[in-house]
Amino acid sequence: MEFPSAKQVGAAAQATLPLMGVRGVTVEYPGVRALDNVTVDFMVGEIHAIVGENGAGKSTLMKVLSGALAPNAGEVLRNGEPTTLRGPRAAIRAGISMVHQELNLVATLSVAENVLLGREPTFLAGIAVDRSQQRERARALLAMLGAEMDLDRAVSELSIADCQYVEIAKCLASEAQVLILDEPTAVLGEHEARKLLQLLRRLRDEGRAVLFISHHLDEVVDVADRVSVLRDGRLVARFQRNAVGVLQTEDGTVATEDTLAQAMVGRELGSIYPPKGSVKPGAIAAIELIEFGAADRSRDVSVTVLPGEIVGIAGLVGSGRTETAEAIVGLRRPVGKIRVAGTERTFKHPRAAMRHGVTYVSEDRKGRGLHVSLSSVANMTLPSLDAFSQFGGARIDEVAERSVVTRWINELAIRCARPDLSISSLSGGNQQKFALARWLETRPNVLIIDEPTRGVDIGAKAEIYRIIAALAQEGLACIVISSELPELIGLAHRVLVMRNGSVAGEVTREQLAELGCEERIVRIASGLSADRQGTS
Repeated sequence: MEFPSAKQVGAAAQATLPLMGVRGVTVEYPGVRALDNVTVDFMVGEIHAIVGENGAGKSTLMKVLSGALAPNAGEVLRNGEPTTLRGPRAAIRAGISMVHQELNLVATLSVAENVLLGREPTFLAGIAVDRSQQRERARALLAMLGAEMDLDRAVSELSIADCQYVEIAKCLASEAQVLILDEPTAVLGEHEARKLLQLLRRLRDEGRAVLFISHHLDEVVDVADRVSVLRDGRLVARFQRNAVGVLQTEDGTVATEDTLAQAMVGRELGSIYPPKGSVKPGAIAAIELIEFGAADRSRDVSVTVLPGEIVGIAGLVGSGRTETAEAIVGLRRPVGKIRVAGTERTFKHPRAAMRHGVTYVSEDRKGRGLHVSLSSVANMTLPSLDAFSQFGGARIDEVAERSVVTRWINELAIRCARPDLSISSLSGGNQQKFALARWLETRPNVLIIDEPTRGVDIGAKAEIYRIIAALAQEGLACIVISSELPELIGLAHRVLVMRNGSVAGEVTREQLAELGCEERIVRIASGLSADRQGTS
């Protein structure tokens, strides 16, 4: 049974025809029930958001729908009929395509090759790839996303945000009628996220079913036609947009960020941002960057971060934020100078930086943040393994190792059935908490954290913010890079704004407390403001 094309779907049918659905689906992993008797339909011509806390079952549901996972009980429906999807390839043939939260690209291939991987245009009776046509098709698909990039560049050289564009373009290349996107805007800036949401609306209006997971509840309220809320593997609430455009439940509860959050966690949430502590002036700087940058990617970044200070870094995708952070710890070739506690340093690799109290939590959780094939215990303790070594490194103190892991599991409320299982078995948000904890265990003096709450639910965000604020109160210097402006405004003492590889301006602590500070940051990042205050 094949899906109807967008052209075959009439306007009247769009309101009533389910392209996909699940009935009574249950999925169990060792020690945990990820989905518990879930029933939900996905309709033609709608954007359907799936929300819930980390570990609620969102990604598991998407894997079932995309053929990557067979349920233990229940059934998957296509056009109202039970079906069995025997793997992701079968799902693609059936018109279902998914963009996973953890991207799946071939790093050594070019942008154009990845976009059309498995769908290469050919000539000479199919024995040769038409490179010219391949590049043109890839360019057209990326243009739909408003993304411009070198089509011949290897994916390994791209930022995580550009990799996201390539992954979505690859999904569009399949011409699927059901598009599943897991946290599609998590690594995009506000401007780029708006463009993507506009594309999702256009795809919906063409008659496709668009399913997406997002922890950005403002996006959900803005763009979703229906919302399903999962909690502990169960479907606990449904919201649907009515005839006058209001997203609400059957009993009339209107969807807002607060009501969605309450449905997700089962309780009311207060402010997720802790009070900002004071910074002791006159102390020796924990870290100083002097006309610093990553060779060919950023330049002239000068900033002083004091002990106990949280400095935010904002900027559009491609502004040089991540590249600068990577250069600090030796992941890229640096230019300029670094001083740590008053002493000039140059780090050739992250371990050298760690030895001097400087750590970096990467935005690329799968590629650089974690070893997904290893257990949660191994991932947690790998950077600080010397602390658990006995007899000159001949053996590991497994009792002490497990004690530390258990402490961080409790401290960050990580949902982990068994720490000895592969960390790939955890939800993306719980993996993110391990990525943070493994570097905090090294007891740094300077913590550079890139997109700290990528793929993390609102309750876990509050926990991570509390941890960062508490560490700052203890004297840790924090540099927080984020595409979420409310996160920077709520957490940081001040925010530096980068544009075209350099610092374009600074928003002070006093300005962060003013109305319109978010617009101020956007204007500086976009080059629309002449505000170029000092960077201290």
